[in-house]
Amino acid sequence: MFVLALVGLFAIITGCEEQAAKQPTASPQQPTKVVAEKAKPAAAPAPAPAAAPAPAPKPAKPAEAAKPAAEKGSATGPYGFKANFEDAPGFIVNWLVIGPFPNPGDRPDNKGFNTDYLGGEAAYTPANGMEVKDPNGKILKWQPYQSNDALVSFFEIPFLKLEQGQEDILCYCACWLESDADKDVEIRVGSDDGYKLWLNHKEIGVVHEYRSSGVDQETYKVKLDKGLNLVLIKVDQDYGEFEFMLRVVTADGKPVEGIKVWNQK
Repeated sequence: MFVLALVGLFAIITGCEEQAAKQPTASPQQPTKVVAEKAKPAAAPAPAPAAAPAPAPKPAKPAEAAKPAAEKGSATGPYGFKANFEDAPGFIVNWLVIGPFPNPGDRPDNKGFNTDYLGGEAAYTPANGMEVKDPNGKILKWQPYQSNDALVSFFEIPFLKLEQGQEDILCYCACWLESDADKDVEIRVGSDDGYKLWLNHKEIGVVHEYRSSGVDQETYKVKLDKGLNLVLIKVDQDYGEFEFMLRVVTADGKPVEGIKVWNQK
């Protein structure tokens, strides 16, 4: 009996081993492969609506030269006359002016006084903006000026760009007197220093002196034609003040009726 029990037990154990051998062997656990997931690109922001393209700039216009106060050939005026501080009437304060031109040399022989810088002073007719070249090649222009006083000081004319007391120079001034009829009048002048004076292209006065200006230092009896009459004056400077005054009156120093002043024909 005991032997039979051992045989039976051996048979059971053998059967279990055979059964276990038939079972599949589990595979060793594979290491987990960590795959780094690419970060998802952030959604691109929705493109902003395209701005309307800026309009193409208009082609720039060529730069224009600064225009004078009035165009060439146009009239500037009419103006009246001004009284001085003593109530003497008839002073012209609106002029076309050009300068400065050189007036070299020593008294009494400053060379500019007898130098014709206009290429024919007596026949010359200026115009606003008209150019003249000085002996050094600098371009000068006729420009309008209105004095605040009966005395016209060249040092106070901005576009001349003079230094106070500047010496050995000269300037020209011009205007037109429009008369409603032929008239006999007097043109009275004072100056610092000398001057040459033309009326309607005729020289009517020459004073080459070194002096201070005063009212009515010279008097010229003239006839104005009906219509426009050109007045041209050339004033020179040695040293000191540089100025002049010019008025148009009757023979007894009263205002003349029927005359207007223009500083552009």
